[in-house]
Amino acid sequence: MDHAFSSARGTGIILFDEDFDLPPPSREPEVIEPVYSIGELNAAREAAAKDSRERALAEADASARMMASRALIAISDQLEAARAEAVSIAEQSSEAIARLLMSCFATAFPALCARHGQHELTALLREILPALHREPNITVRISPRISAELATEVHALDAELAKRVRLLPTDALSPGDARIDWENGAATRDAASLWRQIENILAPAGLLNSADPLSAPGPARAEHAAKEHALVE
Repeated sequence: MDHAFSSARGTGIILFDEDFDLPPPSREPEVIEPVYSIGELNAAREAAAKDSRERALAEADASARMMASRALIAISDQLEAARAEAVSIAEQSSEAIARLLMSCFATAFPALCARHGQHELTALLREILPALHREPNITVRISPRISAELATEVHALDAELAKRVRLLPTDALSPGDARIDWENGAATRDAASLWRQIENILAPAGLLNSADPLSAPGPARAEHAAKEHALVE
């Protein structure tokens, strides 16, 4: 028989198996499992699903924004490249049109000089000859194609002065060119020189071809001018 306590004989002292002076032994806390209702579980499930959907939508929106930003940057780069290409094409087209127009003008220039050369020379003589009325000898070199017409104009201008004016036809000059010489001076009308001045301005910009009829020597230039004049007529 187990004794819950023992006694000492002759002493009257009762002894217990447990020492009440010691602190009570520690005990593990009792775990009480939570108890949720079905409504609470459904509400929690819906909240978790909603949070998951919101996160997914936020990530999808951020991804879409990033893709859209990249697409816009790519489109901007392509538009810039296309704009630069369009500007280059427009510049090339405008330059090509300008070169075509100037080439046409260069081709027509000798014919225009030949067609209107007589009127230009007549105006030139009317300006110069009256100022040379004291000169004893005046020499006018012109194309033989307009010598007869200019002789008539000189006589009509001043018959007395016409006696001291000598017209010298030369094939070295085109119908629009002339050279007037007197004792202490000279005057020249040279379509080729005029064209070279135009060419020196426009050629560096690439608006003229390097080879044109007006750059040819005198006889070849005169022959070309005569052909152009015939075509115009």
